[in-house]
Amino acid sequence: MNERCEKCNFKFEKETGFFFGAMFVSYALAVAEMIASLIIFWVLIDLSPLIVFLIIAFVAFISSTFNFRVSRSIWIYLFY
Repeated sequence: MNERCEKCNFKFEKETGFFFGAMFVSYALAVAEMIASLIIFWVLIDLSPLIVFLIIAFVAFISSTFNFRVSRSIWIYLFY
């Protein structure tokens, strides 16, 4: 990948620490998924608290790679 655009000299590389804010977006996504799982499995289906905790931990683990990519995309679209 080129470092800069040949026509307009736009720098393609982001500055160091640019995606630091994506960490907060990822946290918000994870919290929303955990609250949704809590409501679905504890309030609506009425499972035991231990089973609900295990399901929420599993959902958080599985969705972490998805959240990583989506949070970076959301963060970059806030600025560009």
